[in-house]
Amino acid sequence: MRVSGLTLVLVVMLVASGCTTVRGTSTGPDKPSSSRTQEPDAESPAEPAVRLDVAHQRGGPRVIAASRDPATDHGATLLRDGDRTRLWWCGRNRTGKRAGRAGTVILHASARDLDSRFTGSGGTKRGDKPGQKSGDKPRDKRGQNRSQQRDNAPRVVFSGGKGGFDAAYTCDPSVIKVGDVYYMYYTGTTGKPGASNAIGLATSKNGVRWRRANGGKAIVRPERPKRDGYGAGRPAVVYLDGWFYLLFTDSTASTAGSASKGGNRGQFLLRSGDAAFGKQVQALGERGFRPVSGTGAARTWSLTEGALDAPAGAAAADTADADLMWVDLLDAFAVAHATDTGTRLTFWDRSFSGHPYPSVTVRGDGTDGPGLVRAPTGHAPQSERDPCDAVPLDLVRATQGKPKRTGLRHIGADLVGAQGCADRADALRLLDGYAFPSPEHTMDLVVNGELVRVERRSVATILAPGGVLTRRPALPDLDVTARLNSGAPVLRSRHGQTGLLLDDGRLWPLRTPALAQRIARRNASDVRTVGDIAWGTYPVASVLG
Repeated sequence: MRVSGLTLVLVVMLVASGCTTVRGTSTGPDKPSSSRTQEPDAESPAEPAVRLDVAHQRGGPRVIAASRDPATDHGATLLRDGDRTRLWWCGRNRTGKRAGRAGTVILHASARDLDSRFTGSGGTKRGDKPGQKSGDKPRDKRGQNRSQQRDNAPRVVFSGGKGGFDAAYTCDPSVIKVGDVYYMYYTGTTGKPGASNAIGLATSKNGVRWRRANGGKAIVRPERPKRDGYGAGRPAVVYLDGWFYLLFTDSTASTAGSASKGGNRGQFLLRSGDAAFGKQVQALGERGFRPVSGTGAARTWSLTEGALDAPAGAAAADTADADLMWVDLLDAFAVAHATDTGTRLTFWDRSFSGHPYPSVTVRGDGTDGPGLVRAPTGHAPQSERDPCDAVPLDLVRATQGKPKRTGLRHIGADLVGAQGCADRADALRLLDGYAFPSPEHTMDLVVNGELVRVERRSVATILAPGGVLTRRPALPDLDVTARLNSGAPVLRSRHGQTGLLLDDGRLWPLRTPALAQRIARRNASDVRTVGDIAWGTYPVASVLG
């Protein structure tokens, strides 16, 4: 389905070529994936089945975050984490008090909305007496006291390690969250004459307090020693199917070439099952991913050789400063590069052997590379408006101008036209947790690959963690697994477990006892207490809520 009638449409730069086959295929099976699988046809590339557009422009010139020296702010990475968007970037702290030995540090702030001001975490600060609240202190003209101003300021969360490879400089963070652990990949250097950059790794349980991994040593160093060169840095990381994918630049590699505006900036890709890339390392080469001895192995092929597929006359991309994202809706990777006119996204299939979709450009300039807003594992967030057809493309770039307009700003749009729910399995996967209107003027709720038809909209709203869509997506025929009719009984065990008994004869557990009470009220349901033997006789379905 091609979206039409949109009131706000961005100018789109589409590459004229179709699905361009580039190099080889991946070796070795990936771990089982919940995503669609596409086998690239290396001999007969075809036109893409869908045509993508960029629409729904958002963002603007307003600065959403800035350090004490906003002219130095750049290198943003963002995660949509729970109900907040978290932002890490590098800049300078003028006082140096929190920056340690390093002038360039990594800061953190968060906000509920991308167009809101990003602030640091709150809490009692030094200077507040025990039991004294910030509100007890004199306020300024804006109604804030000094402690509140410090609470709202971005927080320095990472700086140079004493005597380490990153003693003088920490920058270019790329943060993902796998399980309950945050991983931050970053660029560091000693600051010694002639020293090159290298890539380090730190881990955290909360994204604020970080601990260096790998004994504080770099996990990726330049391929070749080279004085006064940039070295290896600007990492971008995605976690997919058990692999950590690491995109980075290395100016010392023999294949770096001069493809980018800055010259001598090859873009390379490693993957490993180990977050620190200490084992199971594979490198992308001419024949796809192949095992290598380690992260310092010769870099045989630069990703930029296949990425610069823009038509003649298009703005040149700065391939040295890129971000990486997996787009589940497209079953493809997206590599974002800065151009003179905006941010170009180039799409790669799962094995990085070809381009399944033409590239697109999101208009909006900046002074650095883009930092994409991603889900915790580095995947694209799902669209709240249309999870079957749209992909949110929100990013942050540095901007410089008048003092009040210097810092980081939000640029956003939607990638539309994906037609991701044309297949039954894909529809059930992409719509998991969503409720939407049914053909019977009731509501449909997708739960773990099954469709439950819910009679009352208010009940479906309570049980849909993904949200409620205002219209029904274009879907193939989907069988109704069970019906949640008005008055469906709520069962409660003697141990406090609760569930709904639906017309398929199965017990659908409810996530919390409080949820059971809400459902009983909204659905006019009786709550019945059953014994252990009776409870155990019901076949158990998926958890609701």
